[in-house]
Amino acid sequence: LTLMSLIAMASSAQANEHIEGEKLFTQNCVECHQSNGQGIANIYPALAGSEIVKGSPMDVALVLIIGRGEMPSFAGAMSDEDMAKIINYVSNAWGNEGELITAKMIELLK
Repeated sequence: LTLMSLIAMASSAQANEHIEGEKLFTQNCVECHQSNGQGIANIYPALAGSEIVKGSPMDVALVLIIGRGEMPSFAGAMSDEDMAKIINYVSNAWGNEGELITAKMIELLK
């Protein structure tokens, strides 16, 4: 394998991960947070430009695990892998530029 083919494989894996995260977001989060990440004013918070989302992915994971306000806990309802995909999608969608998280990191929070 050449360096270029390794880079292409990694880029393809990242793109696939982003697509899977977007699908999971659409299935589980879009009703409240909307497909554009803007939420619903005075009801559900925007994720686009959110200080929490732009901060540590561990903080976002805790919100998914514990729940917050109207948001239910997804612990037990969603795998750590799926949570990581959603967090990584949200952290890097709509102009957000966040750090990535792994399923193992989420497991350690529980």
